[in-house]
Amino acid sequence: MRTCSRCKETKDISCFSKRSDRPSGVQSKCKECEKIYRRMYYKPHEKIRQKLKISDDLYEDLMKNENCQICDAELTKKCIDHCHSTNKIRGVLCNNCNTALGLVGDNTHILQSMIEYLQEH
Repeated sequence: MRTCSRCKETKDISCFSKRSDRPSGVQSKCKECEKIYRRMYYKPHEKIRQKLKISDDLYEDLMKNENCQICDAELTKKCIDHCHSTNKIRGVLCNNCNTALGLVGDNTHILQSMIEYLQEH
């Protein structure tokens, strides 16, 4: 018997996938929870869609974007950009631009200072 780390149910060891690199020899999540996790993980943007309550129609409209709305680069990895305080969706960005905004906390004063710094140097 083993307790699943996800659902916390105690189940027979046969309900867990084998994993040789674990001391127990099996996964920490049961097969059922692992299946749910994989479904969530492999659906693009599923967590953010649920968090922001993005409808299928809006999602389809967002995914039509072929280029980043900041740098105009072709989108190989699409990131749904949103305001973290209001959860308002702003658009679709490339991973680099989305990460840059996140690193400065969407602070326009810092971004303006960065622009001025680059222009001076």
